[in-house]
Amino acid sequence: MEPSNYELIRYPSGQLVITRVAMTASGVPSSGPRDVIGAYTSEQEAQSVLLRLAGATPQRAAAAPPTVQPG
Repeated sequence: MEPSNYELIRYPSGQLVITRVAMTASGVPSSGPRDVIGAYTSEQEAQSVLLRLAGATPQRAAAAPPTVQPG
C-alpha cells in the first residue's frame, strides 16, 4: 500500500481529517497547501475511507496500516 499522498490527522478535539498532499514532479511532497478530503469523528470510518482512497485491499491494509499524524 502506498498512501503517501494522503494523511490522516487526529486533532485533540477527537476530530480526524484526511488531507491530500500535493507531490512535486520528482515525487517529493510539496510544502504547499493540502486539500481536505473529509472530516470524521469515528476513527474506524476515517481509516476505512483512507484505505479506499489508497486503493488497498483488506489483506494489504493489515500488512501496512496508514500513518496517523497528531494535530
